[in-house]
Amino acid sequence: MRTGSEAETEIDEVRPRLPRPGSTVARTATLRGAVARTLAARPAPGTRVLLWDGALAVVLGTILVGEAVAETGGAPGAIVLAGTIGGSLAFRRRFPLASYLVSCAALLVLAARCYDAGLYPYPNAIGLYSAAAYGSRRRSAVALVAGLAGVILYWTLVPSSDIPWLPGALVGAWALAWVAGRAEVQRRRTAAEALERLAEAERRREADRARAVAQERERLAADVHDIVGHALNVMVLQAGASRRLLDRDPVASADALAVVESVGREALAELDGALELLDTAPTRRPGRGVEDLGELVERFVAAGLAVHLTVSGRPREIPAPVAVTVHRVVQEALTNVAKHAGGARTEVEVAYGDDEVRVRVQDDGARAGSATGGPGRGSSADRTGAGRGVRGIRERVAALGGTAEIGPDQHGGWAVRCTLRTDR
Repeated sequence: MRTGSEAETEIDEVRPRLPRPGSTVARTATLRGAVARTLAARPAPGTRVLLWDGALAVVLGTILVGEAVAETGGAPGAIVLAGTIGGSLAFRRRFPLASYLVSCAALLVLAARCYDAGLYPYPNAIGLYSAAAYGSRRRSAVALVAGLAGVILYWTLVPSSDIPWLPGALVGAWALAWVAGRAEVQRRRTAAEALERLAEAERRREADRARAVAQERERLAADVHDIVGHALNVMVLQAGASRRLLDRDPVASADALAVVESVGREALAELDGALELLDTAPTRRPGRGVEDLGELVERFVAAGLAVHLTVSGRPREIPAPVAVTVHRVVQEALTNVAKHAGGARTEVEVAYGDDEVRVRVQDDGARAGSATGGPGRGSSADRTGAGRGVRGIRERVAALGGTAEIGPDQHGGWAVRCTLRTDR
Protein backbone atom coordinates (compact mmCIF):
# COMPACT_ATOMS: atom_id res chain seq x y z
CA MET A 1 0.00 0.00 0.00
CA ARG A 2 1.11 3.58 -0.63
CA THR A 3 1.53 5.97 2.25
CA GLY A 4 -0.27 9.30 2.35
CA SER A 5 2.92 11.22 1.66
CA GLU A 6 3.67 9.11 -1.39
CA ALA A 7 0.19 9.72 -2.77
CA GLU A 8 0.55 13.47 -2.16
CA THR A 9 3.88 13.47 -3.97
CA GLU A 10 2.33 11.80 -7.02
CA ILE A 11 -0.56 14.30 -7.00
CA ASP A 12 1.90 17.20 -6.83
CA GLU A 13 3.70 15.82 -9.88
CA VAL A 14 0.60 15.63 -12.09
CA ARG A 15 -1.20 18.78 -10.84
CA PRO A 16 0.66 21.25 -13.17
CA ARG A 17 -0.47 19.21 -16.19
CA LEU A 18 -4.16 19.20 -15.27
CA PRO A 19 -6.68 21.53 -17.00
CA ARG A 20 -8.25 24.45 -15.13
CA PRO A 21 -10.44 23.14 -12.25
CA GLY A 22 -14.16 23.22 -12.88
CA SER A 23 -13.89 23.29 -16.66
CA THR A 24 -15.54 20.70 -18.87
CA VAL A 25 -12.12 19.60 -20.07
CA ALA A 26 -10.99 19.15 -16.48
CA ARG A 27 -13.98 17.02 -15.58
CA THR A 28 -13.57 14.91 -18.70
CA ALA A 29 -9.84 14.51 -18.15
CA THR A 30 -10.43 13.47 -14.55
CA LEU A 31 -12.88 10.76 -15.52
CA ARG A 32 -10.99 9.44 -18.52
CA GLY A 33 -7.61 9.55 -16.81
CA ALA A 34 -8.64 7.90 -13.56
CA VAL A 35 -8.10 4.37 -14.78
CA ALA A 36 -4.81 5.20 -16.52
CA ARG A 37 -3.41 6.97 -13.45
CA THR A 38 -4.46 4.14 -11.16
CA LEU A 39 -2.87 1.45 -13.30
CA ALA A 40 0.25 3.44 -14.11
CA ALA A 41 0.94 4.28 -10.46
CA ARG A 42 3.12 2.01 -8.38
CA PRO A 43 1.00 -1.13 -8.03
CA ALA A 44 0.23 -2.31 -4.51
CA PRO A 45 2.19 -5.55 -4.06
CA GLY A 46 0.22 -8.71 -3.45
CA THR A 47 1.08 -11.53 -1.10
CA ARG A 48 2.81 -13.55 -3.80
CA VAL A 49 4.99 -10.61 -4.82
CA LEU A 50 5.96 -9.95 -1.21
CA LEU A 51 6.88 -13.60 -0.78
CA TRP A 52 9.12 -13.44 -3.87
CA ASP A 53 10.80 -10.28 -2.56
CA GLY A 54 11.25 -11.94 0.81
CA ALA A 55 12.81 -14.98 -0.82
CA LEU A 56 15.17 -12.74 -2.82
CA ALA A 57 16.17 -10.92 0.37
CA VAL A 58 16.83 -14.20 2.20
CA VAL A 59 18.95 -15.63 -0.61
CA LEU A 60 21.07 -12.51 -1.15
CA GLY A 61 21.27 -11.82 2.58
CA THR A 62 22.55 -15.33 3.19
CA ILE A 63 25.20 -14.94 0.49
CA LEU A 64 26.35 -11.57 1.86
CA VAL A 65 26.41 -12.80 5.46
CA GLY A 66 28.45 -15.80 4.37
CA GLU A 67 30.91 -13.51 2.64
CA ALA A 68 31.11 -11.29 5.74
CA VAL A 69 31.84 -14.31 7.94
CA ALA A 70 34.53 -15.53 5.57
CA GLU A 71 36.24 -12.14 5.30
CA THR A 72 35.97 -10.92 8.90
CA GLY A 73 36.00 -14.15 10.84
CA GLY A 74 32.46 -13.56 12.05
CA ALA A 75 32.62 -9.91 13.11
CA PRO A 76 29.12 -9.04 14.38
CA GLY A 77 29.09 -5.59 12.81
CA ALA A 78 29.92 -6.92 9.35
CA ILE A 79 27.31 -9.66 9.66
CA VAL A 80 24.60 -7.17 10.67
CA LEU A 81 25.48 -4.75 7.88
CA ALA A 82 25.62 -7.50 5.25
CA GLY A 83 22.26 -8.84 6.42
CA THR A 84 20.82 -5.33 6.29
CA ILE A 85 21.90 -4.87 2.67
CA GLY A 86 20.26 -8.13 1.63
CA GLY A 87 17.23 -7.79 3.90
CA SER A 88 16.35 -4.33 2.61
CA LEU A 89 15.27 -5.93 -0.67
CA ALA A 90 12.28 -7.48 1.11
CA PHE A 91 10.73 -3.98 1.17
CA ARG A 92 11.84 -2.84 -2.28
CA ARG A 93 8.24 -2.53 -3.57
CA ARG A 94 6.42 -1.36 -0.44
CA PHE A 95 9.00 1.24 0.62
CA PRO A 96 11.32 1.57 -2.39
CA LEU A 97 13.15 4.77 -1.44
CA ALA A 98 13.43 4.03 2.27
CA SER A 99 14.72 0.50 1.73
CA TYR A 100 17.23 1.76 -0.83
CA LEU A 101 18.59 4.49 1.46
CA VAL A 102 18.99 1.91 4.24
CA SER A 103 20.96 -0.27 1.82
CA CYS A 104 23.15 2.69 0.83
CA ALA A 105 23.83 3.57 4.47
CA ALA A 106 24.80 0.00 5.35
CA LEU A 107 27.07 -0.20 2.31
CA LEU A 108 28.87 3.03 3.22
CA VAL A 109 29.37 1.89 6.81
CA LEU A 110 30.94 -1.31 5.50
CA ALA A 111 33.22 0.78 3.32
CA ALA A 112 34.14 3.07 6.22
CA ARG A 113 35.17 0.02 8.25
CA CYS A 114 37.52 -0.92 5.39
CA TYR A 115 35.92 -4.18 4.42
CA ASP A 116 36.70 -5.47 0.94
CA ALA A 117 34.16 -4.66 -1.75
CA GLY A 118 33.20 -8.24 -2.55
CA LEU A 119 29.54 -8.67 -3.50
CA TYR A 120 28.16 -6.02 -1.15
CA PRO A 121 27.51 -3.27 -3.76
CA TYR A 122 25.54 -5.36 -6.25
CA PRO A 123 22.25 -5.81 -4.34
CA ASN A 124 22.32 -2.03 -4.08
CA ALA A 125 21.80 -1.84 -7.85
CA ILE A 126 18.63 -3.94 -7.48
CA GLY A 127 17.44 -1.49 -4.85
CA LEU A 128 18.09 1.46 -7.17
CA TYR A 129 16.10 -0.21 -9.95
CA SER A 130 13.24 -0.81 -7.50
CA ALA A 131 13.28 2.80 -6.28
CA ALA A 132 13.03 3.98 -9.90
CA ALA A 133 10.38 1.43 -10.91
CA TYR A 134 8.08 1.61 -7.88
CA GLY A 135 8.62 5.13 -6.53
CA SER A 136 7.37 8.48 -7.71
CA ARG A 137 9.42 10.52 -10.16
CA ARG A 138 10.71 12.81 -7.42
CA ARG A 139 11.68 9.96 -5.12
CA SER A 140 13.34 8.05 -7.93
CA ALA A 141 15.46 11.14 -8.67
CA VAL A 142 16.49 11.27 -5.00
CA ALA A 143 17.42 7.59 -5.22
CA LEU A 144 19.53 8.20 -8.35
CA VAL A 145 21.49 11.02 -6.74
CA ALA A 146 21.99 8.99 -3.56
CA GLY A 147 22.99 5.90 -5.53
CA LEU A 148 25.57 7.57 -7.76
CA ALA A 149 27.01 9.53 -4.86
CA GLY A 150 27.10 6.38 -2.78
CA VAL A 151 28.93 4.38 -5.45
CA ILE A 152 31.53 7.11 -5.90
CA LEU A 153 32.01 7.47 -2.13
CA TYR A 154 32.15 3.71 -1.64
CA TRP A 155 34.93 3.24 -4.15
CA THR A 156 36.72 6.22 -2.66
CA LEU A 157 36.69 4.50 0.73
CA VAL A 158 37.45 1.05 -0.72
CA PRO A 159 39.93 1.65 -3.56
CA SER A 160 40.70 -1.13 -6.01
CA SER A 161 44.08 -0.88 -7.69
CA ASP A 162 43.61 -4.12 -9.60
CA ILE A 163 40.79 -2.79 -11.83
CA PRO A 164 41.12 0.99 -12.11
CA TRP A 165 38.20 1.36 -14.50
CA LEU A 166 35.75 -0.56 -12.28
CA PRO A 167 34.34 2.48 -10.39
CA GLY A 168 33.44 4.24 -13.62
CA ALA A 169 31.84 1.08 -14.98
CA LEU A 170 29.77 0.69 -11.81
CA VAL A 171 28.58 4.29 -12.01
CA GLY A 172 27.36 3.56 -15.53
CA ALA A 173 25.77 0.29 -14.38
CA TRP A 174 23.92 2.05 -11.55
CA ALA A 175 22.67 4.73 -13.94
CA LEU A 176 21.49 1.99 -16.30
CA ALA A 177 19.61 0.30 -13.45
CA TRP A 178 17.79 3.56 -12.75
CA VAL A 179 16.95 4.04 -16.44
CA ALA A 180 15.58 0.49 -16.58
CA GLY A 181 13.36 1.23 -13.59
CA ARG A 182 11.93 4.38 -15.15
CA ALA A 183 11.39 2.47 -18.40
CA GLU A 184 9.29 -0.01 -16.42
CA VAL A 185 7.18 2.88 -15.13
CA GLN A 186 6.66 4.11 -18.69
CA ARG A 187 5.76 0.60 -19.83
CA ARG A 188 3.07 0.32 -17.17
CA ARG A 189 1.76 3.78 -18.01
CA THR A 190 1.65 2.97 -21.72
CA ALA A 191 -0.15 -0.30 -21.04
CA ALA A 192 -2.66 1.48 -18.80
CA GLU A 193 -3.31 4.14 -21.43
CA ALA A 194 -3.76 1.45 -24.08
CA LEU A 195 -6.30 -0.32 -21.87
CA GLU A 196 -8.11 2.97 -21.32
CA ARG A 197 -8.18 3.64 -25.07
CA LEU A 198 -9.59 0.17 -25.68
CA ALA A 199 -12.22 0.70 -23.00
CA GLU A 200 -13.14 4.08 -24.48
CA ALA A 201 -13.36 2.59 -27.98
CA GLU A 202 -15.61 -0.16 -26.65
CA ARG A 203 -17.82 2.42 -24.93
CA ARG A 204 -18.08 4.35 -28.20
CA ARG A 205 -18.96 1.18 -30.09
CA GLU A 206 -21.64 0.35 -27.54
CA ALA A 207 -23.04 3.88 -27.78
CA ASP A 208 -23.03 3.73 -31.59
CA ARG A 209 -24.69 0.32 -31.49
CA ALA A 210 -27.36 1.54 -29.08
CA ARG A 211 -27.93 4.63 -31.23
CA ALA A 212 -28.27 2.47 -34.36
CA VAL A 213 -30.76 0.21 -32.60
CA ALA A 214 -32.76 3.23 -31.41
CA GLN A 215 -32.83 4.66 -34.93
CA GLU A 216 -33.85 1.30 -36.34
CA ARG A 217 -36.69 1.04 -33.85
CA GLU A 218 -37.85 4.54 -34.72
CA ARG A 219 -37.98 3.56 -38.38
CA LEU A 220 -39.78 0.35 -37.54
CA ALA A 221 -42.30 2.26 -35.46
CA ALA A 222 -43.00 4.47 -38.47
CA ASP A 223 -43.33 1.37 -40.67
CA VAL A 224 -45.77 -0.22 -38.24
CA HIS A 225 -47.80 2.99 -38.17
CA ASP A 226 -48.00 3.03 -41.96
CA ILE A 227 -48.85 -0.67 -42.21
CA VAL A 228 -51.59 -0.56 -39.60
CA GLY A 229 -52.97 2.80 -40.73
CA HIS A 230 -53.20 1.80 -44.37
CA ALA A 231 -54.68 -1.61 -43.62
CA LEU A 232 -57.29 -0.30 -41.20
CA ASN A 233 -58.36 2.44 -43.60
CA VAL A 234 -58.89 -0.05 -46.41
CA MET A 235 -60.58 -2.57 -44.13
CA VAL A 236 -62.96 0.04 -42.69
CA LEU A 237 -63.90 1.28 -46.17
CA GLN A 238 -64.45 -2.23 -47.52
CA ALA A 239 -66.37 -3.34 -44.44
CA GLY A 240 -68.66 -0.33 -44.78
CA ALA A 241 -69.20 -1.09 -48.45
CA SER A 242 -69.98 -4.72 -47.62
CA ARG A 243 -72.57 -3.66 -45.04
CA ARG A 244 -74.27 -1.34 -47.52
CA LEU A 245 -74.29 -3.96 -50.29
CA LEU A 246 -75.26 -6.92 -48.15
CA ASP A 247 -79.00 -6.82 -48.94
CA ARG A 248 -79.08 -5.63 -52.54
CA ASP A 249 -75.85 -7.17 -53.94
CA PRO A 250 -74.56 -10.12 -51.88
CA VAL A 251 -71.86 -10.97 -54.45
CA ALA A 252 -70.33 -7.50 -54.31
CA SER A 253 -70.59 -7.60 -50.52
CA ALA A 254 -68.68 -10.89 -50.48
CA ASP A 255 -66.02 -9.42 -52.76
CA ALA A 256 -65.57 -6.50 -50.36
CA LEU A 257 -65.18 -8.92 -47.44
CA ALA A 258 -62.60 -10.85 -49.45
CA VAL A 259 -60.62 -7.65 -49.84
CA VAL A 260 -60.85 -7.09 -46.08
CA GLU A 261 -59.49 -10.59 -45.47
CA SER A 262 -56.70 -10.18 -48.01
CA VAL A 263 -55.61 -6.81 -46.66
CA GLY A 264 -55.68 -8.15 -43.12
CA ARG A 265 -53.50 -11.11 -44.02
CA GLU A 266 -51.01 -8.88 -45.82
CA ALA A 267 -50.87 -6.48 -42.88
CA LEU A 268 -50.28 -9.35 -40.45
CA ALA A 269 -47.46 -10.67 -42.63
CA GLU A 270 -45.81 -7.25 -42.79
CA LEU A 271 -46.22 -6.71 -39.06
CA ASP A 272 -44.71 -10.11 -38.35
CA GLY A 273 -41.55 -9.08 -40.18
CA ALA A 274 -41.43 -5.57 -38.72
CA LEU A 275 -41.99 -6.59 -35.10
CA GLU A 276 -39.10 -9.04 -35.01
CA LEU A 277 -36.64 -6.23 -34.24
CA LEU A 278 -38.84 -4.89 -31.45
CA ASP A 279 -38.53 -8.06 -29.38
CA THR A 280 -36.25 -7.17 -26.45
CA ALA A 281 -36.17 -10.60 -24.87
CA PRO A 282 -32.55 -11.48 -23.95
CA THR A 283 -32.78 -14.88 -25.62
CA ARG A 284 -33.70 -13.41 -28.99
CA ARG A 285 -31.34 -12.00 -31.55
CA PRO A 286 -31.68 -8.29 -32.35
CA GLY A 287 -32.96 -9.23 -35.80
CA ARG A 288 -32.61 -11.63 -38.69
CA GLY A 289 -29.30 -11.63 -40.52
CA VAL A 290 -27.62 -12.87 -43.65
CA GLU A 291 -27.97 -16.50 -42.60
CA ASP A 292 -31.78 -16.10 -42.72
CA LEU A 293 -31.92 -14.93 -46.33
CA GLY A 294 -32.57 -18.44 -47.60
CA GLU A 295 -35.69 -18.70 -45.47
CA LEU A 296 -36.78 -15.23 -46.59
CA VAL A 297 -36.38 -16.11 -50.27
CA GLU A 298 -38.27 -19.38 -49.81
CA ARG A 299 -41.16 -17.44 -48.30
CA PHE A 300 -41.42 -15.23 -51.40
CA VAL A 301 -41.01 -18.23 -53.71
CA ALA A 302 -43.88 -19.96 -51.91
CA ALA A 303 -45.96 -16.84 -52.55
CA GLY A 304 -45.36 -17.23 -56.30
CA LEU A 305 -42.34 -14.98 -56.85
CA ALA A 306 -39.48 -16.25 -59.04
CA VAL A 307 -36.41 -15.49 -56.90
CA HIS A 308 -32.87 -16.88 -57.07
CA LEU A 309 -30.36 -16.30 -54.26
CA THR A 310 -26.57 -16.25 -54.80
CA VAL A 311 -23.94 -15.80 -52.08
CA SER A 312 -20.37 -15.19 -53.28
CA GLY A 313 -17.07 -14.49 -51.56
CA ARG A 314 -16.12 -15.95 -48.19
CA PRO A 315 -19.13 -15.92 -45.86
CA ARG A 316 -18.17 -14.85 -42.36
CA GLU A 317 -19.62 -13.28 -39.27
CA ILE A 318 -20.26 -9.58 -39.74
CA PRO A 319 -21.40 -6.92 -37.25
CA ALA A 320 -25.00 -7.47 -36.14
CA PRO A 321 -26.31 -4.07 -37.38
CA VAL A 322 -24.85 -4.78 -40.82
CA ALA A 323 -26.30 -8.30 -40.93
CA VAL A 324 -29.75 -7.03 -39.92
CA THR A 325 -29.58 -4.27 -42.53
CA VAL A 326 -28.65 -6.74 -45.29
CA HIS A 327 -31.69 -8.83 -44.39
CA ARG A 328 -33.97 -5.78 -44.29
CA VAL A 329 -32.71 -4.47 -47.63
CA VAL A 330 -33.45 -7.79 -49.33
CA GLN A 331 -36.83 -8.03 -47.60
CA GLU A 332 -37.86 -4.51 -48.62
CA ALA A 333 -36.62 -5.01 -52.18
CA LEU A 334 -38.47 -8.31 -52.63
CA THR A 335 -41.62 -6.82 -51.12
CA ASN A 336 -41.36 -4.01 -53.67
CA VAL A 337 -40.99 -6.57 -56.46
CA ALA A 338 -44.03 -8.47 -55.21
CA LYS A 339 -46.12 -5.29 -55.16
CA HIS A 340 -45.06 -3.83 -58.50
CA ALA A 341 -43.70 -6.70 -60.62
CA GLY A 342 -45.10 -9.91 -59.24
CA GLY A 343 -44.37 -11.84 -62.43
CA ALA A 344 -40.75 -10.74 -62.64
CA ARG A 345 -37.75 -13.01 -62.28
CA THR A 346 -35.56 -11.62 -59.51
CA GLU A 347 -31.90 -12.15 -58.70
CA VAL A 348 -30.66 -11.66 -55.13
CA GLU A 349 -26.89 -11.55 -54.73
CA VAL A 350 -24.87 -11.11 -51.54
CA ALA A 351 -21.11 -10.69 -52.14
CA TYR A 352 -18.58 -10.68 -49.30
CA GLY A 353 -15.50 -8.49 -49.77
CA ASP A 354 -12.48 -8.00 -47.54
CA ASP A 355 -14.03 -5.15 -45.58
CA GLU A 356 -17.50 -4.80 -47.06
CA VAL A 357 -20.59 -6.72 -48.10
CA ARG A 358 -22.49 -5.89 -51.30
CA VAL A 359 -26.18 -6.60 -51.86
CA ARG A 360 -27.98 -6.60 -55.21
CA VAL A 361 -31.67 -7.28 -55.80
CA GLN A 362 -32.61 -6.96 -59.48
CA ASP A 363 -35.70 -8.03 -61.42
CA ASP A 364 -36.26 -8.26 -65.16
CA GLY A 365 -39.29 -5.95 -65.17
CA ALA A 366 -41.90 -8.52 -66.26
CA ARG A 367 -45.44 -7.42 -65.48
CA ALA A 368 -47.57 -9.28 -63.02
CA GLY A 369 -50.62 -8.90 -65.24
CA SER A 370 -48.97 -10.35 -68.35
CA ALA A 371 -49.91 -13.89 -67.46
CA THR A 372 -53.57 -13.05 -67.14
CA GLY A 373 -53.87 -10.42 -69.83
CA GLY A 374 -54.27 -7.65 -67.26
CA PRO A 375 -52.62 -4.29 -67.38
CA GLY A 376 -49.71 -5.30 -65.17
CA ARG A 377 -47.80 -3.28 -62.60
CA GLY A 378 -44.23 -3.72 -63.56
CA SER A 379 -43.07 -0.44 -65.09
CA SER A 380 -40.17 1.30 -63.43
CA ALA A 381 -42.11 4.53 -63.32
CA ASP A 382 -44.66 2.91 -61.01
CA ARG A 383 -41.98 2.36 -58.41
CA THR A 384 -40.40 5.79 -58.17
CA GLY A 385 -42.96 6.69 -55.55
CA ALA A 386 -42.68 3.44 -53.64
CA GLY A 387 -42.92 5.30 -50.33
CA ARG A 388 -41.25 4.08 -47.20
CA GLY A 389 -39.83 0.98 -48.88
CA VAL A 390 -37.20 2.78 -50.94
CA ARG A 391 -36.71 5.53 -48.38
CA GLY A 392 -36.35 2.95 -45.62
CA ILE A 393 -33.59 1.15 -47.53
CA ARG A 394 -31.67 4.38 -48.06
CA GLU A 395 -32.02 5.39 -44.41
CA ARG A 396 -30.93 2.02 -43.05
CA VAL A 397 -27.87 1.87 -45.28
CA ALA A 398 -26.90 5.50 -44.67
CA ALA A 399 -27.15 4.99 -40.89
CA LEU A 400 -24.27 2.50 -41.13
CA GLY A 401 -22.17 4.64 -43.47
CA GLY A 402 -23.00 2.60 -46.58
CA THR A 403 -24.20 3.52 -50.06
CA ALA A 404 -27.44 2.63 -51.84
CA GLU A 405 -28.29 2.87 -55.55
CA ILE A 406 -31.97 2.27 -56.29
CA GLY A 407 -33.74 2.74 -59.60
CA PRO A 408 -34.56 1.34 -63.03
CA ASP A 409 -31.93 -0.50 -65.02
CA GLN A 410 -31.26 -0.40 -68.76
CA HIS A 411 -33.33 -3.54 -69.40
CA GLY A 412 -36.58 -2.14 -68.02
CA GLY A 413 -36.27 -3.81 -64.66
CA TRP A 414 -35.55 -2.45 -61.21
CA ALA A 415 -32.31 -2.77 -59.26
CA VAL A 416 -31.34 -2.20 -55.65
CA ARG A 417 -27.57 -2.12 -55.03
CA CYS A 418 -26.15 -1.48 -51.57
CA THR A 419 -22.64 -1.57 -50.14
CA LEU A 420 -22.05 -1.81 -46.39
CA ARG A 421 -18.73 -1.59 -44.58
CA THR A 422 -17.93 -4.45 -42.19
CA ASP A 423 -14.80 -2.94 -40.58
CA ARG A 424 -16.47 -0.12 -38.64
